[in-house]
Amino acid sequence: MINIAIVDDNTAFLQEMKQDIEACKEFTADMACGTYCSGDDFLQSGCGACQLAILDMQMAGMGGYETAQKLREKNENVVIAFVSGVVLPEPEHFRVQPYRYLLKNSDAEERTRDIGELLLETKRRSRREMAEVVSDGEARRVPVGSILYIEKTKRGSRLTVEAGVAGGKKTLQSNERLEDWYAQLCAQGFEYAHSSYIVNLRAVTKIMQNELTMSNGDRLGISRTCSKKFHQSFSMYFHKKYKRGAKE
Repeated sequence: MINIAIVDDNTAFLQEMKQDIEACKEFTADMACGTYCSGDDFLQSGCGACQLAILDMQMAGMGGYETAQKLREKNENVVIAFVSGVVLPEPEHFRVQPYRYLLKNSDAEERTRDIGELLLETKRRSRREMAEVVSDGEARRVPVGSILYIEKTKRGSRLTVEAGVAGGKKTLQSNERLEDWYAQLCAQGFEYAHSSYIVNLRAVTKIMQNELTMSNGDRLGISRTCSKKFHQSFSMYFHKKYKRGAKE
């Protein structure tokens, strides 16, 4: 499922944009379009599972740029588009890597073209950043960034995912072994915190010497045997992330 979010404090525009997106020829059955009236509402909704976010620049309270900053911390690969009636791009806006700026007063042809290009880019990134979870003959594709951690089980593994990703489920069973998941995801910021589970480093919100807290509030122990490599990987991941952000 490709999740699209429109965030604007103008309810009429929210519905108008939603209708335009769903009417676009690039909108497919595997897409879902949600609307939010504020940046806070969006960020509290499990926004890390979003693949395309269309953010109004001038919202009451948290504006589009601040919302994009917080979203980018949770999801490095989400396609971000800013929309505005009057606000022009500022140099700082490019730090969150927006893919497109949309004008509210653009004509129908221009808006349709922009929406189509946004959906095509979102599909392209989603194909590259999705993981396939197979269990008992059933296959489901989930965004890699929405996986919080993966645990070893007797018959394979269990994935804990962000809210809203798996139709209300918090976990997904997988036939794949934990070792195979690690081989697939280690280059995307996953590391062993314990021999029985790997964690998504970008989903860690707090870390102590022997314990970490995930973005959903779950607390996991860091084993003695995994501690050194885990802390090294954690430091290296965020060092690279910081350097990348400094260059933008």
